[in-house]
Amino acid sequence: MTYVKPHDSPASAFPRRAVSILFLFALTACGGGGGGGGSSGSTAARPPAPAPAPAESPAPAPAPAPSTDTGNSGGTVPAPSDPDTSEDDTSAPVDFGAGPVTSAGILTDVLKELAAGGELMTIYKPQGVTPQAYTAGVFGPTFSWPVMPIHMVLLPDGRVLAYGSDDKGVQGAQFHYAVWDPNWNPTLPGADTSPFQLLSNTTGTDLFCSAQLVLPSSGQVLLAGGDRTVNGKRNYATADVNIFNPADNSLRRDSSSMAYRRWYGTAVTTDKGEVVVLGGRDDLYFAGTKNAPATTVSYSTTPEIYVPGTGWRVLSTAQSGEAFGVINGNNWWYPKSWLAPDGRILTITHDGFFHTLDTAGTGTLTQLEGKLPGANWNLPAVMYAPGKILSLRNDKIASLVDINGAQPVIGRTASLSAWRKWGFGTVLADGTVWVNGGSVNANLDADAVYSSELWDPATGQWSLTASAQKPRLYHNSSLLLPSGAVLTGGGGSPGPVRHLNGEVYFPPYLFNPDGSAAARPVITGLSSQVVNWSGSLQVSLGSATAIERVMLVRTGSSTHSFASEQRAKELAFTQNGQTLTVSAPASATEMPPGYYMLFVFQRNAQAPADAKRLVPSQARIVRLG
Repeated sequence: MTYVKPHDSPASAFPRRAVSILFLFALTACGGGGGGGGSSGSTAARPPAPAPAPAESPAPAPAPAPSTDTGNSGGTVPAPSDPDTSEDDTSAPVDFGAGPVTSAGILTDVLKELAAGGELMTIYKPQGVTPQAYTAGVFGPTFSWPVMPIHMVLLPDGRVLAYGSDDKGVQGAQFHYAVWDPNWNPTLPGADTSPFQLLSNTTGTDLFCSAQLVLPSSGQVLLAGGDRTVNGKRNYATADVNIFNPADNSLRRDSSSMAYRRWYGTAVTTDKGEVVVLGGRDDLYFAGTKNAPATTVSYSTTPEIYVPGTGWRVLSTAQSGEAFGVINGNNWWYPKSWLAPDGRILTITHDGFFHTLDTAGTGTLTQLEGKLPGANWNLPAVMYAPGKILSLRNDKIASLVDINGAQPVIGRTASLSAWRKWGFGTVLADGTVWVNGGSVNANLDADAVYSSELWDPATGQWSLTASAQKPRLYHNSSLLLPSGAVLTGGGGSPGPVRHLNGEVYFPPYLFNPDGSAAARPVITGLSSQVVNWSGSLQVSLGSATAIERVMLVRTGSSTHSFASEQRAKELAFTQNGQTLTVSAPASATEMPPGYYMLFVFQRNAQAPADAKRLVPSQARIVRLG
């Protein structure tokens, strides 16, 4: 069934396009269902949708690619025929939420226009839940997106910036980007006309497969690198740097570019509020044709650092093909890197080795002791607390790494229920880790994993949680919202189905045992929107109900199964009636400068007394530093 945004106006004013789309759906057997209804909370994997028609199959893969061995490269690269690395565009159906339709035709054009105008499915909250929500959580209805949210950023004002495809799901972000407001209220003065703003990218940069994060000093978004077309072939890299300003939704090309072109690089905030960019590919292997010259693959194995107000500095003495290239594996591919408690940048390579980067001067790279089991580059890794990492490896292994000492301490926790290539890991409001999406074999609908699972650091155990309506495959993304729910969306570009839709997951902590919405504490005010390390913050509450816990969770920036900025920390506090005095983190190396969601928790009065079930507030976003 297709849902359109409710209108208070009479039927005569109902958008003609919406009427047309209903008529077209009645005549078209494009089916696919599930778009309007939320998950029942079942923990079982949902059966896969029917496979697309043979006409949508991908083009034959090119021959294996040789590699150069320059100072900006190293090693060998797997053949482009590897299904985990293929980026070639293919014809594929499009799903705006109600089921796949052909990528061309009147129906798709109408759906595209409705999605761009926020007139398709926009309701994302559960419309009815069962007691299973208390243990498994629940997905809300599938809702439409005007672009595929391959890249997501939670902005300081609580909205979401997303980009990565055109308005029909074809990979590439040279034309559009979008902003979604999960709290959109059309009755407020000055409200936008839609929860979505589909905006034109006029920078000249294709932002596809760039690195992105919120700058601590300004709240603007830094977008580093992206896609470049050479002789009609995409997926070469660019050195462009762009800035998104949430104040007016503008996107501009920065005057300074990186020293190295990067496609699939990672960006990490340092304890000084600077941004390190690591890894990525530069040039693409291309055998050449009669009319286009051949190109040789190369990689950006030298990190560089961005200092707001100053520009870029190359970390020339930290170049490494092992850490950021293809020696021993495709470690250039969105390196799994984080700020460590000692102030250095830790990278866990896909083949399991540890490297730390000291960004002082021209940089120093050091390999640490220990090794994890190998992992495909499309498996998630999450820093769930300062210096503590959950890294998903091959064969459903879940490794633990503690980097709070001089050398990594390696452990293992319970295994996942399923392989999750291109799955996603998200730190929730209470510090647990929720994993969703992916498939047993990369980017295949036939063995997509619809069920999700939740890992508790306190017990080391996984519990199965709700099943999604849609498969979340290659180019999907997930992001924690200030509501404590998780936005999931996208996937399936360049195929098998381009998902221009999203689903929001509502975790178990939001529900009572009977499945009804739990009463939540309310933050009514803060003494300041900015707090410094070792400082304090006064939090005003809507009632004097006892607060059991306070959590600080960094706002997310996610793409390609990784979100380097994630981390959460429990904060000490005292309560005096309706006022909390909350102690800020002590160190910028454990919680770096930037924007965070502040959650307070109260007991769920309807839960069994021995359950100690806590319910989070809606977060307030604060700036640390």
